[in-house]
Amino acid sequence: MRIVIADPVLFFSSFTMLLIGVVSLQTSTGEDFSSLTSSTISHVAFGLIGLVTMITITHMPSDMLKTISPSGYLFGLLLLALVILVGDESFGARRWLKLGPLSFQPMELVKITTILMIAFIGSRYRPGFIPLCLVLVIAGIPTFMILLQPDLGSTLVLIFSCILMIFLWGMPWKTVIAIILLGVGLLPVAASIIPSYQLDRIATFIDPSRDPLGSGYTAKQIDIALNGSGFWGNGFFSESQALAGISVRNSDFVFAQWLETTGAFGGILVCGLVIIVMSRGIALATNHNMAFNQLAILGLTSLFTIQSIVHIGVNTRFIPTTGITLPLISAGGSSVISVFILIGLLQSMNRTRHEYP
Repeated sequence: MRIVIADPVLFFSSFTMLLIGVVSLQTSTGEDFSSLTSSTISHVAFGLIGLVTMITITHMPSDMLKTISPSGYLFGLLLLALVILVGDESFGARRWLKLGPLSFQPMELVKITTILMIAFIGSRYRPGFIPLCLVLVIAGIPTFMILLQPDLGSTLVLIFSCILMIFLWGMPWKTVIAIILLGVGLLPVAASIIPSYQLDRIATFIDPSRDPLGSGYTAKQIDIALNGSGFWGNGFFSESQALAGISVRNSDFVFAQWLETTGAFGGILVCGLVIIVMSRGIALATNHNMAFNQLAILGLTSLFTIQSIVHIGVNTRFIPTTGITLPLISAGGSSVISVFILIGLLQSMNRTRHEYP
């Protein structure tokens, strides 16, 4: 089988983000590359699995993706149900399923299958009241199940991506605003589901000094890290690391850690890579004439972009802490593999464009 890279810029941008993740994980421990840490080895291993998965998906037959979208969506809901019933709990949340020694987060895959299912409906029906209700149900079920875990960050990313898809599908902006207002009206329901520690994060975002040894500690350390990083950062093997005592610095706060090490220069590099992926997705959708592929590309691109924006916003203290990964850079096998699946889907649909101009 001949290996196809349908969009080299998209491929190498995502690969560069993976390499940044490897460097960030290794240097955060103060170790050089003569002896890789277990976290670094794990990130490399999942990255290789993700690359193989991405290449495999790129070679999918052009008509298969749309056909399997409904079954993929239902399979994702089944996995979320298993998480709620028998999932492992960690850090006050039940988000993981265990397969022997390995564990994974189904919600990372479900975000993708939900986007594909909405594209499936959008390609079959013109925008209207009944199709819109169907789309809202399709988006609402996994969103509610993810919120139950709870995972506020992934919930927000999925909601914003689905609303954007509804608008791009052709719904009038007044209808989109009505949907947003409906979501705002449901905030009290969401607040009753969200655990108190996540509500404390919002209060801490407003006033980090309210609990400096508890929920405000992370916010305070991020401020220290960012204020002392300058343009070039403190270097990869600096002994002074403000985020050293934070357990999730390699996942939820990896961008802040990268900024502390590489400064504004490193931040611009990562933001530039995110913009490249976003722009390639938009360009691909603009040049595509198949309704399903066009909607799916825009939805997947928005999923990648919005998740990146939320993570960067949290790590630069513009958004309250939500606990969400930065695609391909944060540690976490489920996140890395799911993002490579997303990139593979974009590559596959790019190849389809060349097959059916």
